[in-house]
Amino acid sequence: MITTNNDKIKTYTEAVARGDYDLGACNLYGKHDNVRTFWEDQLTRFVLRPFLTKLVEDRKARGEKTRIIDLGSGSGQGYELLTRIDKRDLDLGLLHDRALPIDEIESYLGLDISQPMVDKGNEIFRDEDNMRFIQGDLTNGLDSARDEKPFDLYFSSYGSFSHLSKESLQNLLTDICEHGNNESLVVLDLIGRYSIEWPQYWNAETEEEKVRDYSMNYLHLGLDYEVETEHFPIRFWTGFELDKLMLDINKDTKGQIEIVKKLDRSILVGRHTDTRLYNPRLQSTRRGVNCLHENYMRTDLSKLIIDHDLAPEHPKVSPFLNELIKSWNILVDFCNKRLLGEMQLIELENWSEFPSALQFSLMVIDRVITDTGWMWYGEPRANIIESQLGYALRNLESSMQHGLGCGHGLVAILKVTK
Repeated sequence: MITTNNDKIKTYTEAVARGDYDLGACNLYGKHDNVRTFWEDQLTRFVLRPFLTKLVEDRKARGEKTRIIDLGSGSGQGYELLTRIDKRDLDLGLLHDRALPIDEIESYLGLDISQPMVDKGNEIFRDEDNMRFIQGDLTNGLDSARDEKPFDLYFSSYGSFSHLSKESLQNLLTDICEHGNNESLVVLDLIGRYSIEWPQYWNAETEEEKVRDYSMNYLHLGLDYEVETEHFPIRFWTGFELDKLMLDINKDTKGQIEIVKKLDRSILVGRHTDTRLYNPRLQSTRRGVNCLHENYMRTDLSKLIIDHDLAPEHPKVSPFLNELIKSWNILVDFCNKRLLGEMQLIELENWSEFPSALQFSLMVIDRVITDTGWMWYGEPRANIIESQLGYALRNLESSMQHGLGCGHGLVAILKVTK
């Protein structure tokens, strides 16, 4: 076990009492900031969308509804994430067509170690007859839900499984493999070890070295008073380690479990890019992107240019990270100069050498600036152009990532086969 249950219960009891887990509005700081809303949650939705759509449609074709268990559920933020996934990108005239309609959910069970979290979830969703939250310790695998009918989706979010040791996660996934249906989906959400936030963790070799300190002091940014910061050890993961973990699990189970998709999420805008707690070379990139998505706030784009010298050289991380930062800076610099009338798209050099994701993002930003330049009302720069730059930067991250564990979050979609 990585940390004691008493430590975890104390940490989250205090967080619930402060209101950190209430459903809140987006902002520049805190748990529900703009990056979480417009980047992290959306990227999780995008990567899960095709798999969840097929799962629900297959169940519906058999006259069944979908059963979901949210592991490490907190007070139920995962429910909102899952029920707001559209089956396809929306055009201007298309109404929402959800991948998981609320009326297609047979049961949604939230499982969390913290009784205050469980109580908060049952309070928030008290009017939903098919939803309930119970207390349970995932270090004991599925013990708390073992007598439940098999679930179609075993869901986790916001790094909850990184609270588990490797052994505990392997045991939990083994339980899921045996408990689940054929083609049940599993969503892992872990903390990536190759993030620029903590390069001193990159070269960990032993299991002991892969379990390191994690601080929640990002929750306190922007406060004008001091709050005691929670620290606890968590297990950091890479994509390579997840591949190996699946091989180990499949040696010992009757069913099989495989990774069907991996996603590095928040590569350059992780929670601790602003705190610089683990890497003092970092810039406040997350704060800058939060500003891009804030209504009526103009952003100094020059502060979004990222220094390449953020972390030491690493054979697996550096080639990817250098390419992403270079593309990020080209896009930000072009947008800034285009807004100032100092550059046109055709003036960019080495176009043919740009990654396709960068070429597309540059064309989008150029078109957005062209099409909004005539507007005199509604603050088009702050409310249209900058938010589109934010989405274009998000597209760079999601299109260029390789599931290495280079983001603050490492998301993996698994499928059970029986």
